[in-house]
Amino acid sequence: MWEPIFAVGDQGSEAPRPSGRLAGLPSYGRGRAGQGVVFAHRLGSNEAPDPPSAAIQAAVARAMAGAHRYPDLRGEMLVEALASRHGLPSDMIAVSAGSVTMLDQLVRAFCDPGDRVITAWRSYEAYPIIVGGAGARLLEVPLDSDHRLDMAAILHACRSQARVVIICNPNNPTGTMLGPAELEALLDAIPAQTLVILDEAYADYADEAGMVASSPARRLSRHRNLVVLRTFSKAWGLAGMRVGYCLADRSIVAAANTVAPPFPLPMTAQAAALAALAEGDVVTARITASVEQRRRMSEGLAALGFQVALSKANFVWLAVGEEAGALTLHLHAAGIAVRCFHGEGVRVTTGTAADTQALLTAAAAWMSR
Repeated sequence: MWEPIFAVGDQGSEAPRPSGRLAGLPSYGRGRAGQGVVFAHRLGSNEAPDPPSAAIQAAVARAMAGAHRYPDLRGEMLVEALASRHGLPSDMIAVSAGSVTMLDQLVRAFCDPGDRVITAWRSYEAYPIIVGGAGARLLEVPLDSDHRLDMAAILHACRSQARVVIICNPNNPTGTMLGPAELEALLDAIPAQTLVILDEAYADYADEAGMVASSPARRLSRHRNLVVLRTFSKAWGLAGMRVGYCLADRSIVAAANTVAPPFPLPMTAQAAALAALAEGDVVTARITASVEQRRRMSEGLAALGFQVALSKANFVWLAVGEEAGALTLHLHAAGIAVRCFHGEGVRVTTGTAADTQALLTAAAAWMSR
């Protein structure tokens, strides 16, 4: 009969220690104070303001009837639908539980400990966590004075054997972007042996639907080292379902799948995404409404005296520097959740017309204090 080495609760035992890679990694922030705090205007997480349609909810309910069975091993049904949408072979597409999960797979698949990863900064706050967690080194290249990616600085950084370059376009949290010609010039100049991850989570808000669908195939035909990341969390209104994907050369997709766990998407998430793909008019209407509120918000805030970056996403960036924390608290008091980047700025998601009006009213009170 065996006996435990230590008694339960023995204070002399020491818990296992996690990898030293985790030391100093930043934590992921959130655009609201916490689950127990209710805001009248949730403008902090870049979510869509409207719930999924009745058709999507019905598709999810039907999928639940088969929840006792495993889903597709690699999300094959959704991969085939995305292949049709983007005009690419299915083996150039991989799906994941949100595009951030795919980003993690790609970094782990292509980076060894100590490898250098380059990105513009400020950018998406998950990048340092993912890169550091893989044991790679992140080089953050500052944005220019207009809060845009500095192409010359990125290329200069690439001279020192970068393994991966991450480009968020439009950039989160500033909303700024490189135009098609600028982006193509940058892709042409990055060495072919460097993996380029183009994070296009907000591409739907920056161009018309046909271009958003067709642009990956054109770029991938010219750049075998390119990966395009997309998500259903923003314009497609499925943030809670966690559906993302990548489009890339077959060899890159195969590598990403190698490090992925099986069954990347629950059948409910896949059903929701497939139903959303059939509702292009709903997505178009959502984007149109968001762009209109972005215009109202940007123009109204600029008229009040805020420095507002030129956004092509579903949010605006207020470069208020050291006042970011105080402005966030002021907006919270008015029932408005925003995303605070302490010492840098505040990001505000587009919502409904009522959300925009509440923001402008609270912002006016801030400027007149």
